[in-house]
Order: sequence, then C-alpha cells, then structure tokens
Amino acid sequence: MTDPAKYRRQIEILRHADATSVTEILTRHAIVAGAALLLWISTAQPLMLLWGFGYILLNGAYIFILRAPNLPKGRGAYGALFLASMIISTWYAGMTVYLTTLDSRAYEFIGICGLIGLGLYNLSRHTDLTFLALWDTLLLTLCVMGIVLAFVTKTETQSHQIAIVFAGFGINAYYMMTYLSMMRTRATLRSAQEAEVQSQKMRAVGQLTSGIAHDFNNILTVIRGNLDLASELPDPAERETMLDEARTGCDRAAHLVRQLLAFSRKSQMMRSDIALAPFLEAFALSLRRLLPESVRVVLSGTLPDLTLRADRQLLETALLNCAINARDAMHPEGGVLRLSVHADPGAHEVAILIEDTGPGVPPAMIDRITEPFFTTKQVGEGSGLGLSMVKGFAEQSGGRLELRNRPSRGLQVALILPLV
Repeated sequence: MTDPAKYRRQIEILRHADATSVTEILTRHAIVAGAALLLWISTAQPLMLLWGFGYILLNGAYIFILRAPNLPKGRGAYGALFLASMIISTWYAGMTVYLTTLDSRAYEFIGICGLIGLGLYNLSRHTDLTFLALWDTLLLTLCVMGIVLAFVTKTETQSHQIAIVFAGFGINAYYMMTYLSMMRTRATLRSAQEAEVQSQKMRAVGQLTSGIAHDFNNILTVIRGNLDLASELPDPAERETMLDEARTGCDRAAHLVRQLLAFSRKSQMMRSDIALAPFLEAFALSLRRLLPESVRVVLSGTLPDLTLRADRQLLETALLNCAINARDAMHPEGGVLRLSVHADPGAHEVAILIEDTGPGVPPAMIDRITEPFFTTKQVGEGSGLGLSMVKGFAEQSGGRLELRNRPSRGLQVALILPLV
C-alpha cells in the first residue's frame, strides 16, 4: 500500500471511530458538561468549567473537521488530526488525575471513573489505529502512574503504599495486554476480510465466466455456422442471406456487451425522445411474433400520450428480458403476458408494467432475483443477469425497478422511468 493510500485509510478509520456515532458523541459531551457543572458547584473552582466546556469545544471542532466532506487525506492532514486527538485526550485525562489529588473520596472516585471511561473508549474505538493506540496506551500508563503517586502521598502506611503501587501497575499491565491483544485480533480479522474480498472477486469472475459463456457460445455458433454455409453456397443471394445472419449474430454479441455495461452502470447511453404509446404498440407486436402461441400478449388500457428520454435499444432489451422471464415462469402451460402503463405526472415518472399469470416468486426470493447471477433456472439455461441488467438500466436512466407478487398469481415487474 502506498503512503497516500495508507494515510487515506487511516483517516477513514479515524473518522469512523471518532465521528460517526452521533448518539455516543452527544452522550459523552452531556456527561462531561454535567460533571463539569457539578464539580464547579461543589469546589467553586472555575477550572472545572474551563476543563469541561474546553473539552467539548475542542472535541466538537475536531469532530466537525473529521466529518467535513472535503477533508484532505494526506500525510499532513493525518498528522494534524493525530496531534489534535493527542491534545484532546491529554486535556481530558489531566483532570481525572487532578481530581484524585484532591482530599475527598468523592473526587477520587470521579477521577478514577473518568479514567476508566477513557480506557473503555480507547479499547472500543482506537484499536485499529496503530500509532494512536500506542499513544492511548502510553497516556493511560502515565495517568495510572499519576494516580498511584497521588494515593501513595496520601497514605502513610508502607504496606498500603506497596499495595497501591502493585494494584495500579498490575491493572495497567493487564489493560496494556488486553489492548495489544485486541489490536492483534483486529489486524487478523482485517487480513481475513481482505482475503475474503479477494476470494469473492475470484468467485464473481468464475460466476461471470460460467454464466455468460453459453450466451457467447450460442452467438459464435450462429456466426461460424453461417460463415461456413456462405463459403459453400454458389448462389450469391443465398450467400448474402447467410452473411446477414452472421452480421446479426455480431450485433447480438455487441448487444450483450452493452447489457453487461448497463448492468455495471458504465455504458455510454444513447438517449433519445421516445413516444411511449407507439413504442409499446410496436414492442407488443414484436413480442407476439417472438413468443410461442401458448403465451398471449395483451396490451391493456389506454396508452397515455407521454414521452420518455432513454436509450431505445437498451429499453427494448430490458423489456424483452422481463418478457422472457415471464414466458419462462409460465412455461410450458403458457398464459397471459400483460403490458400496461401507469403514469404519475405529479412524480414526473411513468411505470411500464409487465405482468404474467405464472406462479409468482416465493417471498423469500423476491428481494434476491435482481442480484447478479441469482437464478432459479437450471445450469446452462440462464446467466442470472437478466433482471440485474434491467435494474442497472433503470437506475442509470434515473429510474428504478420494482417487483411484487400479484394477488391473483403471477409477478408484476414495474420499470419506472422519468418523463421528459
């Protein structure tokens, strides 16, 4: 990992540790403010107010900077944030030691509780930050030494002094061992997570390869077969027909690549204005030719006079994917595939609905069928990318894809797109 990447990652970990939990931040500041007010009332020392509200001011500014969206993420920024964190933790810890030097059991108890709180905070949040974790450990050690000295000076019996030193340094040693153990555990977990991510990438590549290989093989078979036939046919007209079929196969291959890019949201979409009613009438007509006779295609309702701005070819492919999924859901009995439109001018969007009369989708699967490579078909019968590509196209077009089971059986797919 390069230095810029290392510091960028450390700043992200620091941001996640110190500036993401609003509830924890507000609770911590409220406790410090309340403690400062109570200590000021009981001791009449303005130092207590200075400590409490000074901490809130410093920590608030630090969190505000950490949450800034344009925060620099280089070595200088990390060094400044590291220094700020050191100052804030020292400011807080100093008062905990000071309270134990006062001649009052209550103040000693408050000081020790404050130091325990600092230790718990560091254990829960800073064990992913190597240098800051080392500073936290050093600071806690210095605070324990200070508290031990404060109690030793207030105790006259030598055996009690030895017991205090033993207890203080024993607790500190145990804390340090626990802290370092947590750092090692988190480092091991982080390595395991990185290895799992890499493994998932390799599995995804394998799934992609096996999922779409048969699609490309089918296309290549058509191209190669037609080229072989064209080379053997003496009639120029028949040869031209074979060459046209081969060209169509090439177009299908390019189309499949565009679908994959739409799924990954990296394709350059060629948007144009599409009159919705003529487009759907033509699409329904082509579906009737494409689908078997057992599937009846119905274009229901009055089509509104609306205009979309989208990539026409990708829109046709998305609707065709939905129609083929509906056909497969009703196969082999057949059924009714219904196309309709639901317009919402107030939301400035329109939903193209594709409904089938199949068995529907089990509720446990309906949220998963748009996941890449998730398919209910047999191996080799589908890549599991159809609805994923439709979802990618919808989101890249500024819309969304919604699926729901109909009460009368069958699945309703709503391709929702913005109006011009």
